[in-house]
Amino acid sequence: MSLIRKTPIIFLVIAFSVFLAWAVLRKQPTPSQPVPSKPPNTAVAVPTKSFVVNIPDKALLRNYVEVSVHANPGTACELTYVPPAGQTRQTTAIADSNGLCVWKWQIDASDGKGNARLIFTINGISETHFLEMRSSF
Repeated sequence: MSLIRKTPIIFLVIAFSVFLAWAVLRKQPTPSQPVPSKPPNTAVAVPTKSFVVNIPDKALLRNYVEVSVHANPGTACELTYVPPAGQTRQTTAIADSNGLCVWKWQIDASDGKGNARLIFTINGISETHFLEMRSSF
């Protein structure tokens, strides 16, 4: 065989050898790379369980709305209601034997249209949800 015909075969053998060497060497840790460590005094986020809430998608001004959150029976639950107009109201409910804290109130026209914030607090942990306030559907 002539050298011209052997060149592609030699090239393929060299390329395959380089690939094998790369595959073997990339899996071995190199001593020059330090193992990353966590810096001191770094806060670690601990995932928390979300509250199970029952909130309608939207509510009509001058109508009643009912919201609830699940908690252990007998647990105090706090609701902070911030309507679009901004007059914050806080109320507390105790979870019933079914584990529900329930709030029901009439939405005043002065609460305004837009998104109201509902901030549920149980055992010092708060979670914010939104309720769209409308004058009509």
